[in-house]
Amino acid sequence: MGQIDKIATQIESVLKNVSGVTSAQAERLNGGHYIDVDIDRLAAARYGMSVTDVQSIVSTVVGGDNVGEVIAGRERFPINIRYPREIRDSVDNLRQLPIVTDRGAQTTLGDVAAITISDGPPMSAVRTRDCLATSMSIFATPTCNQQ
Repeated sequence: MGQIDKIATQIESVLKNVSGVTSAQAERLNGGHYIDVDIDRLAAARYGMSVTDVQSIVSTVVGGDNVGEVIAGRERFPINIRYPREIRDSVDNLRQLPIVTDRGAQTTLGDVAAITISDGPPMSAVRTRDCLATSMSIFATPTCNQQ
């Protein structure tokens, strides 16, 4: 990603000097923040949980889960439940999230997964082929020739 960002910035600099271009901007490949959940398979297994079980909990907490539908005339609206933003937006709160397993065991998400924040590209900047970054977006605005 660093090499692609460097080349895009160089192309941006060249385009800014092209006659007729009023602005040029390369899409930056940094500035995104991600919550990484690294599931400890052995710890999850001690509580009778699989990786899929932990992933399902994380998915519901962060993204919510559609539990029904409201019908108003011809329109349908999903009913989505999820944890409050103050829990979802804090890594420490996510770590302390209580979990009750199917077996009745009680633990926290932090006991079965390492939760960290990492930096990366904004979601709109990632373009891949076979999981390798392959392209960049450069926006150039030409001037209009009015005669």
